[in-house]
Amino acid sequence: MNPRADQRAQELNILKLALAAFAVRLDAFEARMKRRLTVTKPEPSELSSPDIGLAKPIAEPTKNTLSD
Repeated sequence: MNPRADQRAQELNILKLALAAFAVRLDAFEARMKRRLTVTKPEPSELSSPDIGLAKPIAEPTKNTLSD
C-alpha cells in the first residue's frame, strides 16, 4: 500500500475507535438518566410547562416619521 492509503486506514481506525468510545459513554449516560428518572418519578401534577413569561416581548412596529 502507498503511504496515503496507510494514513487513511489509520485515520479510519481512529474514527471507529472514537465512535465506539462515544457509544459506550452514551449508553452509560442513558443508564444514569433512566435510573435517576425511576428513583425520582415525579407526579404528573409536579411537571410544569416552561415559564413563557421570560420570553422577550415582541416590539410593536414604530411609526414611520419620514413620511409625515
